[in-house]
Amino acid sequence: MTLNPRLLLGSGLLFIALGVAGYLLYQDGLVPVTLAEVEPLYVRANPEFGEDAARPAALMPAGLGLEAFLSNQSDLTVLQKGTGGVWVGQLASGLAGSRHSRRWRISVRPGWRLQDGSVLDAARMGLALRPEAARLGGEVRVVDAATLELRFRPRQTAVPALLAQWRVPGSGPFLHRGNILTRFDGFIFGRAGIRALSMASDPALMESRAWAEGLASGRWAWAVFPGRIAPEDMARVRLAPYDEFHLKDGTVWFVSRKMRRLRPVVEDWTQTRLFGAWQGAMDLPYDPLGM
Repeated sequence: MTLNPRLLLGSGLLFIALGVAGYLLYQDGLVPVTLAEVEPLYVRANPEFGEDAARPAALMPAGLGLEAFLSNQSDLTVLQKGTGGVWVGQLASGLAGSRHSRRWRISVRPGWRLQDGSVLDAARMGLALRPEAARLGGEVRVVDAATLELRFRPRQTAVPALLAQWRVPGSGPFLHRGNILTRFDGFIFGRAGIRALSMASDPALMESRAWAEGLASGRWAWAVFPGRIAPEDMARVRLAPYDEFHLKDGTVWFVSRKMRRLRPVVEDWTQTRLFGAWQGAMDLPYDPLGM
């Protein structure tokens, strides 16, 4: 019996096509990314009566770092880098990526209240992520109210790291207006421990005597060391009730001992969280910026 060459050729082509289709389907399949729980990121404050009404002020040089610090209190990123290199699902309850890294699916954390009173959904998150994805040649597709997908033409293996940079406006515990943060009482994890924070960045306040006098008088909840302090002025600061924190970028923070649980993140101080900190004394400090 002689086999038809055309039949053999057709069968071979069909087999190849099925193999290619199967391979493409396999590559497009989603693999979950392990995410840690978000709760440990927001340790609740534990103030005594009235201690959560403080409006402290801090002194820090102007620049991109200050802007990033303020934005991190008001506009949260989708993911956050946790301890041990584990990704924390801050605004996402789930993440999965295809094997070819061109398709990523995000499940929006349910019940997350935004500062405008609405609840975060896939459309709102997609609106925030769309410009970022477009810069990489990608697009955002809303699957349903709780799910969206990022699709890219080139492979994007670093999407989790990108989601730890991409922010959703108005998703954090503080409202950000200029150099002033004001508590958002509708935050999903409860009230922050301070009512507001004002950041001063006037270079004149960073001069030796002004900087030292501000610390000695308790004017600042914390202040960054400007690096040009006369020995007699530094001696006054050493006697003031502040703790020193030496950070990886070379800066030094002097944090008032009245600011409970305010601990700068040594590796990246812009990631320091204010949510769990509070003013630990009933004599609330004078607000030098008149808030």
